[in-house]
Amino acid sequence: MDFQCIEPWLGLPEFRVTGQVIRPHEHELRLERRDTYLVCPRCQGSCARIKEGRQRCIRDLPILDRPLTLRLRLGRFKCPDCHHRPWEKSETFGDHVKWTERLYDQVRQEFLHGCPCRDLASRYGLSERTVFRWTFEKSRGGRPRKLGRALGIDEYSRRKGHRYNTIVVDLDKGRPITTFKGRRVEDVVSWFKRRPQAELDGVEVVVLDMSKSFFSSINQVFGDQVEVIDRFHVVQQAVGALDGVLRSVQKQLNPDEAKELKKLRKRWLKLPNQLEVDELIARADWRRRFPELREVIDWVQDLRKWFERKYDKPARAALWKLIERARESALEPLQSVAGTLSRWFEPIARYIRHRYTNGMTEGFNNKIKLIQRRAFGLRNEHNRKKRILADCART
Repeated sequence: MDFQCIEPWLGLPEFRVTGQVIRPHEHELRLERRDTYLVCPRCQGSCARIKEGRQRCIRDLPILDRPLTLRLRLGRFKCPDCHHRPWEKSETFGDHVKWTERLYDQVRQEFLHGCPCRDLASRYGLSERTVFRWTFEKSRGGRPRKLGRALGIDEYSRRKGHRYNTIVVDLDKGRPITTFKGRRVEDVVSWFKRRPQAELDGVEVVVLDMSKSFFSSINQVFGDQVEVIDRFHVVQQAVGALDGVLRSVQKQLNPDEAKELKKLRKRWLKLPNQLEVDELIARADWRRRFPELREVIDWVQDLRKWFERKYDKPARAALWKLIERARESALEPLQSVAGTLSRWFEPIARYIRHRYTNGMTEGFNNKIKLIQRRAFGLRNEHNRKKRILADCART
């Protein structure tokens, strides 16, 4: 078959086309070097006898609206003089290249101009992760990411219990803005201070957990009117009080009853329609036997319902009532939670007005753990940042 019309389009004078395979979603061209001999790198003799061969698979720009794959046939020659067996080497492609430079440049250019990643991956026969990786290699983060109106900030561990990084997330766009070393006040403040003032002025909400260092740093940069405490961490404090009361109740029981009580832990805060009849009866029996258990369960359920309120002023009054109930309780865990909620009252109450949580940021934290586990740890901070921004981004 004559492939002379294809060879000028390819622009690879070193190779000639020997065959093609057209599939529904792929076009494959088979190439081999035009030269039928090789100069021995040891004795500079001429090698013409091929002992074995292998194929290399290289991606290229589409042809006939199909992703193009080049299959290069490279031979291993045997020198008649020194018996050395050198492999053919391509002057056009490096030893470990898996795509052409023009495909690499075209994909990066289209992605940086806003073409969706999924469309590029389908058009060029690549994976979405490859498109991200190509874009982030040379641009140090791809498209520049500005601060959004609502931010989430949290920490993740480079090494558990020893070294921590900070991640900043755009909650509206659903993607991380950056990650950087450290979680101390000076680390966070110095990063935000390097941002343009116009971006800082556009931030209205910063969602965080009850971290004193993050709260202090956000307060220094944005003032005291943008912090919102994540609702999950508030409920987590209340559930911790419930666990404290459960432990005190278990000490009053024999081992068999304590074991039965422990099995019901995940069912204490469920709605009645989420439980079986025997579970409802067992829960009602325990609530009747231990008034302190009933008191803390009712308080935690009321706190969870508080987050469903719609209006700011009644919600603030209701939250103060919950705090007073816990403060007047004889149970020490509830008193401790009351002190925590009173100290963080304003950032907690702002949730009613803004309705942002850090659930997306926590999800990125779980994904970062998977990335680091998959890579067996990433020692290079720049590579870690590129991998996180690429894998956690959304287009």
